[in-house]
Amino acid sequence: MFALMLVLLWVGVVCLCCRQLHQTSALSVAVMEGSYRDTLECTEEDITDKVVFLEKRVTELEKDTAANGEQHSRLKQENLQLVHRANALEEQLKEQELRADQTLLEEIKKQRELLSKMEREKSIEIENLQARLQQLDDENSELRSCVPCLKANIERLE
Repeated sequence: MFALMLVLLWVGVVCLCCRQLHQTSALSVAVMEGSYRDTLECTEEDITDKVVFLEKRVTELEKDTAANGEQHSRLKQENLQLVHRANALEEQLKEQELRADQTLLEEIKKQRELLSKMEREKSIEIENLQARLQQLDDENSELRSCVPCLKANIERLE
């Protein structure tokens, strides 16, 4: 709109200059007046063509500005949607990492409990085996102590 006002102002100045030239002209020769009028008409036609051209150009620039504004708005909206999507994905990632950490901690706890249980079972089995070994050692000692008596009995019986 501002550009259109500038164009119209420029056209007004040109017309004013043309009028001043026309009024201050003191040529009295008819040929010169005819020539001057032809030049003035040509100048006015050129000015009219330029005004039309500039009006078209202003219209094109306004359309471009509107299109750029729409594109800017669309890109801004798209960017906002992408930011929201990125934030949502980051939130999902944090939740999944938290769940993975919890799952890992639970699995570590289960493995420790299982290891502890196995160690207790192993310890009980070792105690049982040691008790059995002691029992067998005691039995072996008894039997060894009986061996001389039995040998003596065998010799006596023979």
